Amino acid sequence: MAVNGSVTTTIAATAAKSGTKITPAATTAARRHGPTPVPLPEPPAKTFMAEACWDTLFALLDGVLPSITSTTSNSLAGQPAGSSIVLSDTEFERLVDEASATLSGPTPARQKIKDYLEFRPSQDPKFREDCLRSLFDVPQRGLLMKILGLLGGHIGSLILTGYWTLITDQPVKTRQAIMQSWASSRITGLRILTKSLSQMAQKAHSTYSPWFQEISGYTDVPDDWKPVEGYDYKFLQVPAGSGVYEMTTDVVIVGSGCGGGVCAKNLAEAGHDVLVVDKGYYFPPNMLPMTQAAASHYLYDAGGVYFTDSASMGVVCGGSWGGGGTVNWSVCFRLQDFVREEWANEGLPLFTSSEFDDCQDRVWDFVGASKDGIRQNPRNQYLLDGVGKLGWRGGAVEQNTGGKEHYCGRCHLGCGSGEKRGPAVAWLPAAGDAGAKFMEGFTVDKVVFADDGVTAVGVEGTWTGRSADGSVHKPASTRTQRRVFIKAKKVIVSGGSIWSPVILAKSGVQNRQVGRNLHLHPCNLVSGVFGNKDLNSWEGGIITAYINEFENLDGKGHGVKLEPTCNVPYATYAVQTWRDGLDAKLLAMKYRHLGTFISLTRDRDSGRVYPDPSKGTPRIEYNTSDFDREHTIEGVIALAKVCYVAGATEIRAHLPNLPPFIPKDGGKRQALHRRGKDPEFTDADFASWIRELRVADNKPPTVMCMSAHQMGSCRMSASEDTGVVDMKGRVWGTNNLYVADASVFPSASGVNPMVTAMSIADWISRGVSDELGA
Repeated sequence: MAVNGSVTTTIAATAAKSGTKITPAATTAARRHGPTPVPLPEPPAKTFMAEACWDTLFALLDGVLPSITSTTSNSLAGQPAGSSIVLSDTEFERLVDEASATLSGPTPARQKIKDYLEFRPSQDPKFREDCLRSLFDVPQRGLLMKILGLLGGHIGSLILTGYWTLITDQPVKTRQAIMQSWASSRITGLRILTKSLSQMAQKAHSTYSPWFQEISGYTDVPDDWKPVEGYDYKFLQVPAGSGVYEMTTDVVIVGSGCGGGVCAKNLAEAGHDVLVVDKGYYFPPNMLPMTQAAASHYLYDAGGVYFTDSASMGVVCGGSWGGGGTVNWSVCFRLQDFVREEWANEGLPLFTSSEFDDCQDRVWDFVGASKDGIRQNPRNQYLLDGVGKLGWRGGAVEQNTGGKEHYCGRCHLGCGSGEKRGPAVAWLPAAGDAGAKFMEGFTVDKVVFADDGVTAVGVEGTWTGRSADGSVHKPASTRTQRRVFIKAKKVIVSGGSIWSPVILAKSGVQNRQVGRNLHLHPCNLVSGVFGNKDLNSWEGGIITAYINEFENLDGKGHGVKLEPTCNVPYATYAVQTWRDGLDAKLLAMKYRHLGTFISLTRDRDSGRVYPDPSKGTPRIEYNTSDFDREHTIEGVIALAKVCYVAGATEIRAHLPNLPPFIPKDGGKRQALHRRGKDPEFTDADFASWIRELRVADNKPPTVMCMSAHQMGSCRMSASEDTGVVDMKGRVWGTNNLYVADASVFPSASGVNPMVTAMSIADWISRGVSDELGA
């Protein structure tokens, strides 16, 4: 690899391994106490919103998670009148009794429960900081500021709340009532506002509350955590300077995720000079899992989640070295035959060929996909039990852990075991051993074309180095930054379905299909509270079982898969449907009894990704269609039945204005459920609740859907009119430019897309290698 300028340097060995400078004392501390901490950057300035708007915001969040106390409590001393919901001593003691009764196993001391109920999250500086971070980059921030501004005036308050008195002057009980009225308002915007504010409050509460972990038992660090050394990456460094720094290679790969990792290994092992670049940074196993706050910032794009333009969908997208493969949940599904046939029938015979079989087999073997070593945790076991009790199809699902047990429930925060054979652990190290070079912290702005406008000759962007101590939390302006041009014979864009089309669009690729055909596998959620069992469901494999009874509801391959989801609090507690402050606080107490599941939809209809006009970062336009959400709701009903036969003491579908199902008979009919029977037809109370569920509906934008799978925004096609790349992954109308990631899927895969993305990348990269060889 040729470098124009001083000889390429590498990060010092300790920093290369850890991403920060690790002293012996720090390493010893990590061994004793858990992963090496990763500091957050300083929070952004709050000046983008007027102080009066902040006061109104936190007054509303007081209504979401209020302080609840008694008339004689010392907690009222020094507090403004109306800052707590005040119960009589008798009522408050009864509430504490009822809260204790919902818990099994070790019960927190009575005084701790009282302290937790009396705690006022909105006054906690960490809670406020998390809300500030959440708001800073949200595209809808401007609309929220307008609403908060209106609420800061008496006329606006009267229009939006029915009260002349401002929210900041209302007692917290009234603030809660206002939020409840908005949740069921006929005005869509107010329902969206309630959803957004309650999720913001619940996320901050579960991330920073001084009581949440102690009351629930949750911790970010696994019980069996031990330090593990990662691959000794030596990332290229760029010297300080004012001009554009130039480098030369055979192939530059933009993105280090599931597509880029496979391409790097194949091309490096074939003897080509390969440079993999990524805007994210590497964090080794001894720094993982991170805290929820740090993981949101460093391991994901957009502070943890993108929100679609309508705020109807939260889209989770990996953003560190290794991409989505660093934070995904180990699941290995092969592409189903009916999807392969569908894609082949669109003029892409690759997908029913033996060559694609070979691609899948190579990937399967390299990642060690296997059911060996799976130990089902209670949540996954409930799905397997549901298969038998309800007579449905399903089973255990292979993991990419080489047959190791991998009882890790926090891969969402980064996997500290080093067992998950994703890009950063397996593919990229193999590429590095074969001679590939790596560059972290490099944000590619565009593909550079020759004078003919069609031949790609490299990429250009901005590189931001680490601080001298190896950290990445200090402002970019204090670290070395420089424009870089990487000249290459071949350019492979593997930025994923959110970034790849944005890079192509900013590069001037003239194809109206760029960014379109975006599929997201929209998910609705269902939670079961199993009050008689300590699930601790943040422990154990995240998805080791599934149900596929409903995957073909339309006869054309569209339907849902039922799977567990990650039970890290900010990912599941934050998206619980808010009913009132007491319910939200009590649900946090029950968190160790909570298991959450997803109805994952193979969406027929699609949206699009496009660059933000002012920032150039991705924006997402997507609303789940009526066709697709009807399938999703069938999955929600099915998951409720799984929770029922598993003995859930509460069943909570994450749908607005729907109370949880709580069996009136204490669970007697659940215990008597007969194998193969549908409880909707054996329990009249449950059937009545299912009817309410159907009426509650799941129509966007007031229902929150989640997505962890993005596909199709640079779709492969038989002609330039219908897609972005041809069957070799070449961008239509260009030379030497390829896309190799899940964005080239012709439609939604219907299964967790990792293996399919890797298999397609295997095919495309081998073709690129053949061209270079020729």
